[in-house]
Amino acid sequence: MPDANQKLPIRRLTLYKHGVGFVERGGPLDGEGVALVFRADEVNDALKSLLAVDRSGGQVLGIHYETPADRAARLAESGIVLGADHTLLDLLRALRGWQVRLTVGEGTAAGEYTGRLLGVEVVEDKPVSRARVALLEATGNRIINLPLARLTAVELLDERTASDLRFFLDTSMNEESHRTVHIRLSPGAHDLRVSYLIPSPTWRVSYRLIAESTPGAEGIGAAQGELLLQGWGLFDNRLEEDLDDVTVALVAGQPISFIYDLATSHIPERPTVEDQTRVAAAPVEFAAMAPRQAKRAQASDAETPTVLMRSALMTAPMPAPMPAPIAAEPMMSMSDYGGSVNAAATGTDQGELFQYNVTTPVTVKRGASALVPILSSRIPYKRQLLYNGAKFPAHPVAALRFQNSSGLVLERGPVTVLEDGDYRGEAMVAFSQTGSEVYLAFAVELGIKVSEASAGRNEVTALNIEGAYFNIQYAYYTTTTYTLESSLDESRVVTVEGRVDAGAPLVDTPPPVEQNADFYRWAVTCPARATATLVVTARRLSWRQETVLNQNYDQLRTYLQNRLLDEATLARLKTLLDAQQGIADNNAESGRLQSERDGLFARQEQIRKNMAALGSNGEEGALRKKLFGQLSTSEDRLAAIDARQAVLAGDSAARQARIDTALKNLRA
Repeated sequence: MPDANQKLPIRRLTLYKHGVGFVERGGPLDGEGVALVFRADEVNDALKSLLAVDRSGGQVLGIHYETPADRAARLAESGIVLGADHTLLDLLRALRGWQVRLTVGEGTAAGEYTGRLLGVEVVEDKPVSRARVALLEATGNRIINLPLARLTAVELLDERTASDLRFFLDTSMNEESHRTVHIRLSPGAHDLRVSYLIPSPTWRVSYRLIAESTPGAEGIGAAQGELLLQGWGLFDNRLEEDLDDVTVALVAGQPISFIYDLATSHIPERPTVEDQTRVAAAPVEFAAMAPRQAKRAQASDAETPTVLMRSALMTAPMPAPMPAPIAAEPMMSMSDYGGSVNAAATGTDQGELFQYNVTTPVTVKRGASALVPILSSRIPYKRQLLYNGAKFPAHPVAALRFQNSSGLVLERGPVTVLEDGDYRGEAMVAFSQTGSEVYLAFAVELGIKVSEASAGRNEVTALNIEGAYFNIQYAYYTTTTYTLESSLDESRVVTVEGRVDAGAPLVDTPPPVEQNADFYRWAVTCPARATATLVVTARRLSWRQETVLNQNYDQLRTYLQNRLLDEATLARLKTLLDAQQGIADNNAESGRLQSERDGLFARQEQIRKNMAALGSNGEEGALRKKLFGQLSTSEDRLAAIDARQAVLAGDSAARQARIDTALKNLRA
């Protein structure tokens, strides 16, 4: 069995940002194994990744662990179950029928009795003092009755019973919050290396930035100089032991990782099939068939980082001149600070990951946390006033700008900014690859106010004609006017940042001083106690299709005035529109005639009804004759209407034919 007293110390700990740690243990040991204790929430990751190697030539024979089944279920598997109270009574009751040796009394008065245990008689109000144990002696058929109160020893003579008791005690001893994994080894000396993954709090990083501006720089807005950037990695020792001179590595990036339940036993449910009674069936007879050729079966063939402000260092308008103060020496310079803390990590690029290897061994007590220096680099910088209304409205922010020339990837984390010995503010360092540009916005410049006004307009910029359709290009112009108002006593340059819209390029706009895939940047000089403006216009083009015959004369004249159509094309279009208007006029007249025709039909129907009710003589005959004349007149009018509608239809058909022919050949 593995020696529980043998410990395999931790040699290296690698922590990842996504919540896992890679533990590497190693060292010499003697014996046939070693035990590793894990928290319950660590077992699945450990079993998924556990690797053991004996570098001295020995063998790893196996890895065993406790199955984390329900505790009550595991205890129920034992033939012996003891309660929290009356443990001796529970044991004796469980031993009924088994061979035991009981010792009664102490010293010279002690007597031993061997046999099969029959049971225990218990008086409920005093279960121990008055209980009796019945035993069938092994040498005969005599049953003896022994007082439980004087029982001093119970010896189990059956190995199965002893095994059940040991299983019960081992199961009861194990805490549900921990699991033990045993590594079995071949006998002898070993140089064992063991590694595994466990859940671990994500490591964090924080930065200190100590900047010293170059003497003679004009104004704080134009400051430049050199900075010392220091990074500190913070991690927690969540392990069940102290870390003593352990090599630590901190990895940036996001490898794919997941939890898979390997530790829990799982027995799939299976259907229950019952035995069936089989009875011999009666003979089945088939009629004889003439043999024939059988047919052969046919085979069918899934940032730009946002500027975050942890604090705003307010800059008020400069007061009236005062006597020059006595210069105070900074309490801490960049050289002082940089010399006291050396870089304690090297960087390793691992493709999708970046690893900080802490070069100095780390000692951290169990349950404690530590900060280790992982970065210390001197980098030239520039100070800028940067405005982006989407990130911080109304005012520009003071920012330090530099290239990440540290040779290490910068993991995202907070940074405290000191410049020329003074605290300036705080910012967030975005995740930055080696060589990328870093902007740290650490304070708000309240002495400059920025306002934005936006306006838009539509214009037709091009058109072409293809048959019956106009293809019209529209331009939508968006104009943003930035107004910068300064209450400062000195001129400042403000970098105005605007988002790039790939579908809307800039027009009639000063060229930006910088541009990337996401933003334009313009340098705007804001004079002392004055106002400056920047006008930015973007144009988005789109095409729309319209039918030629849906145009009107006024729109065509507008296209002509804007030189989108020439006179000849306009004349051809006017001819088509005139023909279209002629068809519309014909349709209108035909509609009026149809209404008149319907009215005449209704009037004729009424006349016929009236005539049917009148006689042929006298006054009725005279009236009947008059109605007949009206009916004859209406018939003449209906004939005229039919003739006119036929003329109109013919004219419209001729016009439509001319339009269709013209549209087929219309190009411009």
